[in-house]
Amino acid sequence: MLSRLEAISLGLLASRPRTGYDVRKWLDVYGRVYGYSAQTSQIYRQLGRLVEAGWARVVLDPRTTGPDAKLYVLTEEGRTRFIEWLLSPYVPAQRPMDPDFQVRFHFSAQLGPEAALNLVREELRFRRTQHEVPLPNDESLIPEGANNAMAEWMHDLTLMNQQRGRALASTYIDWLEAAEQRLAFV
Repeated sequence: MLSRLEAISLGLLASRPRTGYDVRKWLDVYGRVYGYSAQTSQIYRQLGRLVEAGWARVVLDPRTTGPDAKLYVLTEEGRTRFIEWLLSPYVPAQRPMDPDFQVRFHFSAQLGPEAALNLVREELRFRRTQHEVPLPNDESLIPEGANNAMAEWMHDLTLMNQQRGRALASTYIDWLEAAEQRLAFV
């Protein structure tokens, strides 16, 4: 199993060689879409670990305005490891907006529409099943000795929170269904 930063780093290098700065800039722009961020030091440590594992190699990129940049290039072993991760069984997380699905979905483009479609279908199956289970009202949050007005207010607040969660889940399921339809016709 790859860590999220490993998967993102390998996925980015699979499309083209990049510097650590390139990875940092990509995360600054797109990381929020995937619900993921990393410190610059984490990125460089991760790239170093990819080199140590033989999944990437370093090529110096000469610069006229400063020191040469380290360009990280994916090796065949790194590409193989990345593809193995993309093809590994996907197990949806309990949390509907977990970044793992989004990262896999983004990089599944490298395997083609069928891989993306299979991933969406797995996520959709899981979310539909999860959405069918009603949540009971959590009476344990009402403090002992609360008067009726306070208990009713807390009950309503809990209900609103559950409605919010269900509305977000419904919207996500709608998106998954739309994505499934679009991918099925590619």
